[in-house]
Amino acid sequence: MKNSLKILAGALVLFGIITWATCSLHYNADGADEYGFPLNFYTKVSGYNLETQQGGTAINFDFFALLGDVVFALVLSILIFKITTKYILNATKHNH
Repeated sequence: MKNSLKILAGALVLFGIITWATCSLHYNADGADEYGFPLNFYTKVSGYNLETQQGGTAINFDFFALLGDVVFALVLSILIFKITTKYILNATKHNH
C-alpha cells in the first residue's frame, strides 16, 4: 500500500512537471496554448480576422488524450520506482 501511494504521488508530480515543461503558450499573439505530452489534451486558439475586424477563440479538450498522458506518467513513475528500489537494494547489500 505504501509503495502504491509513492507511485501514485510520483505519477501526479511527473504529470505536472511534464505538462508544465512541454506546454506551448502562444495564445496572446494569434496563437495557441497547448498542453499535454505525449498527447495534446487541451488547446486554446485565438485569432483576429482583418476583413471582419473580429477576434475569436476556440477551445478543444480531449479526455482520452488526458487519460493517455496520465497513464504515461504512471508508467514512468513505476519504472523510476523499480529502478530506484533496485539501486537502493544493491547499494545496501554492498555496504554490509
